Amino acid sequence: MLGPWSAARLARMLRPLPPRGTTHVLGVLNLTPDSFSDGGRFVSGDAGRECVDVDAALAHAARLVADGAAVLDVGAVSTRPGSVAPKPEVEWARLEPVLRHLRGAVPVPLSLDTSRASILRRALELDAVDLLNDVSALADDPELAGVAASAGLPVILMHRRGTPATMQQAPRYEDAPHEVRLELREAVARAVLAGIPPERLLLDPGLGFGKRVQDNVALLAALPDLVALGFRTVLGASRKSFLGALTGRPDADRGHATTACTVLAALAGVDFVRVHDAQAAADALAVVRAVLSAPPAAP
Repeated sequence: MLGPWSAARLARMLRPLPPRGTTHVLGVLNLTPDSFSDGGRFVSGDAGRECVDVDAALAHAARLVADGAAVLDVGAVSTRPGSVAPKPEVEWARLEPVLRHLRGAVPVPLSLDTSRASILRRALELDAVDLLNDVSALADDPELAGVAASAGLPVILMHRRGTPATMQQAPRYEDAPHEVRLELREAVARAVLAGIPPERLLLDPGLGFGKRVQDNVALLAALPDLVALGFRTVLGASRKSFLGALTGRPDADRGHATTACTVLAALAGVDFVRVHDAQAAADALAVVRAVLSAPPAAP
């Protein structure tokens, strides 16, 4: 007899993540009323009386895939600076009606953006997750790593100092790229100790999560060093506030700055760019791939 989640684990073997060797689009589907860029698009109402527009969320998911997303990242908790996570039952109430139908709506692997073991367990019961994206790098919930390990999930370990409520209160680094790499290595050790093989781990430097503008810029410049650690990598720069500080643009107008980060990620060999605008990222990556694969000019 198949054990818990065995059928889902077998199915995931048939839905692997895209192969290494090129940069892919990780499309963002935010089921939150308060995310900094697209909060309230699919969830509205007051706490305890929220309404999820399932049809609109599924349509947006399909559009992200049509525009070039190779994986969808679904989350229901805002992690913008100053935010406080809702109760688990609120998070699940936002996720469940969409996750229940998402597998049938899109043909790509599904990433679940959560830091809670209880939420991951419920998503696994629906066979609605192929990848865990944890902004706490398995530090917030002591049970989360074990659940991910038992389910055979790949896991994104994102670097963060502090919590979303406090992380932008005077962050400080002497050498941000070096310190972030060291702390991500600690997260890797935590994951491996819980039974997650290194080859299932993806590293994200956590732009905007407890970083100053200059720290984010330094991390972008040092992407090749992060890639050189040998793990799959993820970059989430989409529309973030440091891009606003650099350009003077509000979040809705940071698309070109985001695309610049996508190009930098591709040139460094990053595996996934986590973006809101899948089409812009996919188009930029197509150009980068064409240039990098072009034959050398004749002497």
